[in-house]
Amino acid sequence: MAEAARRYKGKITVNAFSPGLIADPNGFFRNQSRLFATVFNSITKIVGVAETNEFGGSGLAYMAADASMDGLTGGWYDSVPVGKHQLAKHAPSVEAQNIDEQKSLWTLSAKLVGA
Repeated sequence: MAEAARRYKGKITVNAFSPGLIADPNGFFRNQSRLFATVFNSITKIVGVAETNEFGGSGLAYMAADASMDGLTGGWYDSVPVGKHQLAKHAPSVEAQNIDEQKSLWTLSAKLVGA
């Protein structure tokens, strides 16, 4: 994401987004065993780490269309604290901040997709 943000600076904005853990058996987990998805979804709700389909969708829509995101690039957005339906920007991992690794990932990814 950071390499793309550098390469496309001034042309487009590039951000990363995770909707959090959405284990809904009728949504993201619909291709899992129905029993597993239902039990796992219940556990994530009980322990307080579950996000909702609505939060995931509204977070993505906010990132894509809200005027307050205009011009913001290179950000990593996730639900913080986990399971509390709040979108927040935070720093990527130490590994993800390594510029040489970012360039290497870009090169390998481009090669894999034939670009």
